[in-house]
Amino acid sequence: MSQFCQQSAGLSDEQYWRGFSKNVLDLRVPFSGSLELTRRCNLGCVHCYDRAEAGEDPSSLELSAERWKELIGEIKEAGCLYLLLTGGEPLLRQDFPEIYAHAKRNGFLVTVFTNGTLVSDRISELFRELPPRLVEISLYGASAETHDRITGIPGSFQQARQGIAKLSEQEIPVGLKSMLMTLNASEMPAIEGLARDLGLKFRLDAALFPTFDGDRSPLDLRVPPRQAVEQEFSDPGRAQEAREFFARYRGVRAGNSVYTCGAGMTTFHVDAQGYLHPCVMANRRRYSLEAGFPRAWDGSISRIREDVTVSASECRDCEKKLLCGYCPGLFELENGHEQAPSDYLCSLGKLRYEYITQGSFGG
Repeated sequence: MSQFCQQSAGLSDEQYWRGFSKNVLDLRVPFSGSLELTRRCNLGCVHCYDRAEAGEDPSSLELSAERWKELIGEIKEAGCLYLLLTGGEPLLRQDFPEIYAHAKRNGFLVTVFTNGTLVSDRISELFRELPPRLVEISLYGASAETHDRITGIPGSFQQARQGIAKLSEQEIPVGLKSMLMTLNASEMPAIEGLARDLGLKFRLDAALFPTFDGDRSPLDLRVPPRQAVEQEFSDPGRAQEAREFFARYRGVRAGNSVYTCGAGMTTFHVDAQGYLHPCVMANRRRYSLEAGFPRAWDGSISRIREDVTVSASECRDCEKKLLCGYCPGLFELENGHEQAPSDYLCSLGKLRYEYITQGSFGG
């Protein structure tokens, strides 16, 4: 038994993971990361934040499979355990099986984000042989009409449903997720019901934001904050998880750093061109990996916590910061500055706070 296991003997699971998480943070171990294998996608979702610009060929800028495998090796040596393979649509890469198998055989707990439309027999067999931690599929409607309107591709709903069925038949762990927007709000209960009927985990998100190239049109698809929170808390289990999370962490001070999450401290993102980011949302903070992952991780990105909030920042001491989805990267996309909060997220935080502390929404 290792020294770490001996030290943790007798601790509850929660105590163990709290202690473990503290050690990871204190040592600044890149414990969890995401790899954007491609920016290409076979769908054209109206809310997508990472669209290719007109005339751009994203495939010309992608890292090769060999380079991805080199980086995966470097990331492993740095102490990473959880790895997310995402896109774009990662299954568009013909060499996806090669990259995925390399990550699995290096001991990573791998999650794959996909739209589900390209799940072939080859892919389902790969996942059966080398099981992922989770395959999370985006589903934007309970009907083909709604889903395909959002994706812009007729038939994509049926293809996604077939992909879900194919993976489920192989007993691959699958989860569903959806973005709550004006185009599908009326169907969200049915989407959740579909996930429940299939026995799949489900999560939703209402935080739409501008695209990386500055297009603000996705903001027009946001539902009113109260409608969003009512939909979130319509599920008793989700509401209880929010209560427990808030009760556990409400007395913890996050300090004065702009970034108070694990971004650049225990988590990271590598984009399709091979640049390192603190997280996927911090798109404008990017660092070259030409000298290798360890050097980039220990270099400029390591100073992310040195950026402190100004004393007048309304987020600095706000108790609702735990509930709003506080994200400096999103703030910069929406308002041009990491310390310029999103009014929409602020409204979400206030409403969640009301519900959690009072058991209902205010008038």
